[in-house]
Amino acid sequence: MHEERHEPRSRLKREVRYEPASHGASHLAMDKVFGEKMDKLPKGEIANMSTDSRPQTKRITSLRLLVPLVILFSLILNLSLPAATEAAGIELGVTAQKAWNDVLNKADRQTKTSLQRGYENVGSLKGQGETWEKKTKALHTSNMTELKRLQASIRQTDEKKISSLTHSLKRAQARYEPLFALYTAVNKQLDAARATKNKEWTAVVRAQADTLKPAVQLAREEIRLKKNELAEARKRKNTEIKRLRSMLSGADSVKRQIQTAKKQVSLTKERYSNALKQFKQSLKQTQPSRVLSSLNQLVSATEKWTSTKQHVYTLEQKVSNHYTKVNQELAKRK
Repeated sequence: MHEERHEPRSRLKREVRYEPASHGASHLAMDKVFGEKMDKLPKGEIANMSTDSRPQTKRITSLRLLVPLVILFSLILNLSLPAATEAAGIELGVTAQKAWNDVLNKADRQTKTSLQRGYENVGSLKGQGETWEKKTKALHTSNMTELKRLQASIRQTDEKKISSLTHSLKRAQARYEPLFALYTAVNKQLDAARATKNKEWTAVVRAQADTLKPAVQLAREEIRLKKNELAEARKRKNTEIKRLRSMLSGADSVKRQIQTAKKQVSLTKERYSNALKQFKQSLKQTQPSRVLSSLNQLVSATEKWTSTKQHVYTLEQKVSNHYTKVNQELAKRK
């Protein structure tokens, strides 16, 4: 009697060799091998494999359902962010914020609406004040730069004209210098001839001097006129510089107003700080009517603080407009 020899299951895993074949033939070979493996497996294991794959399928299905919900939630969140930013109000700590929420819950509909409106107004006004402050700082920097440029331009008023007249005078003096030197030498010879009492020599030299004299006189007159023209130009320059500097200093009165306005900004800022403290104190009492009263005072203080900042900007704008006028005057002289 022959004993049945059972081969180990590991031998069932036969190696599938790749041989060049058509796409369909390769798939048939793989399916055949897979079928043989499955036939060798107990039915219990096949059932377990089928059962084990179900939870994974359920998880994939759940994830697919969650994706649209996540996208929808992100869209809603993005749309709500700008509104939350615009509605930003007073910066409160954790305790004060909780007290504020309690006050809103206690308040009736009308009071709650007034509280929320005042809360948002304070934030809006404070934001406007910060904007005016930034704009004022930028404009002030621009005005300082323009002031330096205008001062330099005023110093250079008629500079080209003065330079041209100066060079013209120097050229004339250089051109006539040999003539003046010759005329001086001839006159010296005339003096020497007279000293010797030689009439013929004296007559010759005198004739030379008389010939040169008209040309010398014309040359001297030309130089004199050029000197007078240069002197007049310098005088006009000084007068014009004085006028432009006086015009430029017209902004000094506005600058003094700015200093006064800045003091008002400091005072209104202090009043705002005090009003904010009173508002936070009233939150501790959690009485809507008192909180609304202190909030209204805070809104008024914030509004005054913002308006003073705006006033400083308006004054800086006046300075800028003044400098524009001075610049236009300078442009006329070019």
